[in-house]
Amino acid sequence: MSSRLSAVAIFAALLGFAAPALAADVSAFDPDKDGTIDLAEAQAAAAKKFDMLDPDKDGTLDARELNGLLTAAELKAADPDSDGTLDKKEYLAVVAARFKAADPDAEGTIDAKELSSPAGASLATLLK
Repeated sequence: MSSRLSAVAIFAALLGFAAPALAADVSAFDPDKDGTIDLAEAQAAAAKKFDMLDPDKDGTLDARELNGLLTAAELKAADPDSDGTLDKKEYLAVVAARFKAADPDAEGTIDAKELSSPAGASLATLLK
């Protein structure tokens, strides 16, 4: 089934269409299965992602380990101690800021529609 979904996504991209159903997979970050992501769920997913991105297990991510998830300017802005790396607390602060941007109604949850927005997609890159 995943190859069929991939084929649909490729075909849609070739035609210039987004594949919102694929981009808005809330269930990947929704352990309580309520159809939305709250900040705690987003940060739990982000913490797992952080650990995956930290192969040397030094507790920080540098630009190389972030592998393009943040631009140089975003990394600099998210790095209050200016050491060129993000620790988990700093990474989760970026997640919180992107969560807030993806939650325009400020209800504290993100649904599939919000996750498929540009701000939601930006958040999702830090979670998966």
